Amino acid sequence: MKQFLAILLLTMIVNCKAQSPVYTLGQSPINKPQNSYIKDTNNILNKFAGTWVYSENGKIFTIILQKVEMVFIIDYYKDLLKGKYKYTNNGITIVDTSNFPLLNSKLTGARLWEGDLNKVTLFFYDPERPKMSSEATLTYSNVNGIEKLHWDLKLTGYISSRDLNMNQATDFRVPTNVELIKQ
Repeated sequence: MKQFLAILLLTMIVNCKAQSPVYTLGQSPINKPQNSYIKDTNNILNKFAGTWVYSENGKIFTIILQKVEMVFIIDYYKDLLKGKYKYTNNGITIVDTSNFPLLNSKLTGARLWEGDLNKVTLFFYDPERPKMSSEATLTYSNVNGIEKLHWDLKLTGYISSRDLNMNQATDFRVPTNVELIKQ
């Protein structure tokens, strides 16, 4: 019996693994241990989640953002915003990613701005502009109960490709600097 208990105890010790460390979103350790988790413990991303609309002179730009928890990124986990967007001009659809599955989001990320919990930067992808690398910075505000997002889209670079069939266009098909209202 003692032998059985000793083997059982030894097996339990060998099979136990230390818990992976959890970091608060915004706290970005340089050398994250494998399988660590950068968690939105303060629920900062919640205020960005939802449907946001810009509408002016027949132009309608809609983005839909969701907070997704514990997304695996290479060798760690992180809470992120993922989203879709649609832009129409006088009833003509210019771009629409709303039918893409959330897994293939065209807006994704959660890079917070140091000292500003109302500002987050996401990667932006246009499926018809595969050469463009872009980021959208979202700044949240709530004035008199009206929630707004300032959208600031910037080109960060170009992706080279030898594929001659790839769309070479390098212009944005959505607004680059507008204010959206939460719906």
